[in-house]
Amino acid sequence: MRRITGATLFGLGILCLLFAMALVWVIVPSQRKVPLDLVPPDVVVETANASFVQAKTLPNGTPQVVVESAGLRSITGIKPDFAAAAGLDGETLVWNVYHSTRRIDTNEMINSAESRVALDRATGEAVPWEGQCHVEEPVPCAPGNVSFSGHLYLFPFGTEKTTYQYWDSTLGKALPLEYQAEEDYNNLPTYRFQQVVPEQQAHMNPDSLGALLAFLAPGATSGTISYRATRTLWIEPQTGAIVGYREQQHRELVPDAGPPVVIFDADLQYDQATLDAVGKQAADGRAQLMLMGVYVPIGLAVLGLVLIVVGLLLARGGSSPRGGHRAADVTQPLPTPVR
Repeated sequence: MRRITGATLFGLGILCLLFAMALVWVIVPSQRKVPLDLVPPDVVVETANASFVQAKTLPNGTPQVVVESAGLRSITGIKPDFAAAAGLDGETLVWNVYHSTRRIDTNEMINSAESRVALDRATGEAVPWEGQCHVEEPVPCAPGNVSFSGHLYLFPFGTEKTTYQYWDSTLGKALPLEYQAEEDYNNLPTYRFQQVVPEQQAHMNPDSLGALLAFLAPGATSGTISYRATRTLWIEPQTGAIVGYREQQHRELVPDAGPPVVIFDADLQYDQATLDAVGKQAADGRAQLMLMGVYVPIGLAVLGLVLIVVGLLLARGGSSPRGGHRAADVTQPLPTPVR
């Protein structure tokens, strides 16, 4: 009976070790993907003071374009397109992204944009898709008018200390986002990354550029847009969630006659509600990954080793010890001689 119990415990110990290894190397890695049904929280970045161009209509109906100074709040909302994603390979998300910027003091709309983007569930990178689009005007988003690349809203599960490509919507391309340091941020261990966009010329719709020149540089016949930006991201590495964000952006209208005119200057950061929402989502995801990828496998490994040792001891204890005494041979008595 001791041998049977020992063999059973030994087998259970081996199974525990195998399951622990499967969790670490097979099961958990296969689940390091954004759920298809994930609905991200709205993200708000804001600043108490910014310079920006605002188009207005005067009471008499005359249009006016002026540079204003006030607080700004930009909201990005994401609605997953489950139907579009279902038609792909099962490894891709399709998100409809809505963006709007308003004055904090009057709630007047300054600008808005709409995008459709396909993202890899594991790496978080944009993937080629014929339906992707981007528009900054109140017109339908035309599929195929943009080619998103790099990272936009997600980073890989197990984000590394390396350089990633991060999308710049002003330039319409992905640029390097460099790792800087480990840092505790938003009550989480994070990696801090930064993207520095050096001053350069940015494209603007000719009609919009013409309107800016007419109102802000009436003596000019042509001009360009000068643009620079610095973005700092704090990423929780286990989940790849962006738990902190800061964007410092500066744009100027540079006419061919007269001085440059600042048309946008702002230092935008997550508001407290966004910090709380993205922090909780990342903390929950991190806890699940640590539980299934670290703590449960360690517990199973320890339990497995204990069961193996106990099983071996029981199996050995159930057998006869070597060198023990053997029972004395039983001999038959000699026959008594007949006289």
